[in-house]
Amino acid sequence: MSQTFPCSNCGATLETSGTARTMKCSFCNGTAEVPESLWQAAESAKQEVEIQQTQKKWGKYLLIFLAITVGLPTCLGLVGTLVATLLGFGGAIVGILAPFLVK
Repeated sequence: MSQTFPCSNCGATLETSGTARTMKCSFCNGTAEVPESLWQAAESAKQEVEIQQTQKKWGKYLLIFLAITVGLPTCLGLVGTLVATLLGFGGAIVGILAPFLVK
């Protein structure tokens, strides 16, 4: 999101996305500092997006983990054989490791 602020040298209206702390004025070629409030707002928005992406990624890992550690052993356990139980434990181990292997 672009925001505007006046150049501290010439007063011209400058447009910034707030990602940089300073920018070059296209009118006077001077260096203008982006106001702290604009820069912090852009940083907060960027951090919020990163948090949402991380939550979405770990939510996917949680679903994989639950499907493998709960669903697979339950389905295989219904068969009632030793092999099925061992496969269920193997699935649980894979479920624990899956979040670290999936990118």
